[in-house]
Amino acid sequence: MPQVPSTRVEFIAGLRAFAPLSMSILPFGMVCGAAASTAGMTSAQALAMSWVIFAGSAQIAATQLYAGGAPLLVILATPTIINLRFLMYGASLAPHFGTLDRRRQALIAYLLTDQAYALTVVRCAQTTDRRNLHWFYFGLAGATWLCWQIATIVGVLLGSLVPANWSLDFIVPLTFIAMLVPLLADRAMAFAAVVGGTASVLLVLPLRLNLIAAALIGVGAGLAADRLGKRA
Repeated sequence: MPQVPSTRVEFIAGLRAFAPLSMSILPFGMVCGAAASTAGMTSAQALAMSWVIFAGSAQIAATQLYAGGAPLLVILATPTIINLRFLMYGASLAPHFGTLDRRRQALIAYLLTDQAYALTVVRCAQTTDRRNLHWFYFGLAGATWLCWQIATIVGVLLGSLVPANWSLDFIVPLTFIAMLVPLLADRAMAFAAVVGGTASVLLVLPLRLNLIAAALIGVGAGLAADRLGKRA
């Protein structure tokens, strides 16, 4: 019978999984902090946004709307729509974390990011006994949160010192591509990635709902391919 990885082993594994991500999280967090500062937010407002939203793309969108003088309702609604993908992430992780107490589940929900989700799914594929998987998640997601807050603080302090031509948005998709490759272990996963990616480009929907729709289409395509493969 295989030995269950201890909480310490899983937590340290989560920290190690985070290490490569820091190279993209640090500069992106600095840009978010600097953008909030130059948009006219006070340091307290910029840091509060980083604590509450804790999502780079949503923070950038909210900052741009704030700088443009958009109504408060629009500023609140836009990050909410952008972050709808976390509903699917949570549903995917629920079978692994559904038995935990409510406080731990709430902490998992708060710390959830694209990177934390993707690497936790990779970890699931690498281990058969997942009773301490949440400690891997806490190591990974907790380090991500701390790194993001530090980077945001640095960005707020630097403010206008960060050159406007430092467009670091390309770092985020590159990070996701690097995390996606290990997940393409079979034809169903590869088919889901191709269909979902194609749909995200071809669909034109308001409020960036094309990303949510493309994700659902990709999931459906992957499930269909998996069932057809089993029948064959």
